Amino acid sequence: MSELRSAQWAVDAIENGTSNAATIYKTLTDIDPVSVCFIFKYIREIYSPDNPQSMGVIERMVELTKTYDDLVKIAKKGEKDSVYEWFSDTYRIKEFKGRPNDLLALIVEKLES
Repeated sequence: MSELRSAQWAVDAIENGTSNAATIYKTLTDIDPVSVCFIFKYIREIYSPDNPQSMGVIERMVELTKTYDDLVKIAKKGEKDSVYEWFSDTYRIKEFKGRPNDLLALIVEKLES
């Protein structure tokens, strides 16, 4: 699976509970840390406590990061990349609410350029 498809699959699996933590973990460890960073950032910002849809999504994120605590380190590594800085200077995650595939397409395109 390509970087983009893997990242998009991971977000969908976390949002909709369509896969188990072990499979999501395997996918996340196979993609760029910058993609992992943005997946986590998207989930944290879009599924805040005031979002009525957040309960299941947040529960899956907590299970994922508690079971596989190295994912947090991977995401932190992605924050140190210049793509993260570029995005932060140009966009806001909330601009992509309901459009995680567009966010990830933008990130992967920038990573590959």
